[in-house]
Amino acid sequence: MTMDGTTAAWRIAREEHADAWSGHAQHDATGIGAADRRGPARGKAGKNDGDDDDLVLAALARGIIAARRALGDGFDPALFADPGLDIMLYLFAEGLDGAGVTTNACCGAASVPRTTALRWIKLLADRGLVSSSGNASDRRVTMLHLTATGRAGIAAWLAQAEVMLAPRLSLPGR
Repeated sequence: MTMDGTTAAWRIAREEHADAWSGHAQHDATGIGAADRRGPARGKAGKNDGDDDDLVLAALARGIIAARRALGDGFDPALFADPGLDIMLYLFAEGLDGAGVTTNACCGAASVPRTTALRWIKLLADRGLVSSSGNASDRRVTMLHLTATGRAGIAAWLAQAEVMLAPRLSLPGR
């Protein structure tokens, strides 16, 4: 992606909402902070080796997650449940640089009963979009990751959504 108006709009939005999107000191609706979701710290503290495009797309994924959850404020959340999409967006946003996300965090991110989320995680794994691994520090915990196919698919969808949404978000008078 280039630094055109489309990408710039999301960068500005990300900067304006950095506290809500950072997750380092904040807790999301699952009640779990980013450090808890990702398991043990990796690499340099506070350093993300992902490129700017991944950061922009991760911010967009978090924005979509937040917007989807906001639907539950005025409507029955069950009307808009899409656990597969929620899990994949969450893994994309929180799994930058190959970081794993706990199964429990993904279940919470799906905003559906745990058994439903686990069925969706299995379905995504069966389709080759999600993989799991053990946690080196706690063998009771399973870490989830997007596969290369899953990450590429969500990244492409997010990039397409960014292009479709950005012109509408930058209308004069907004």
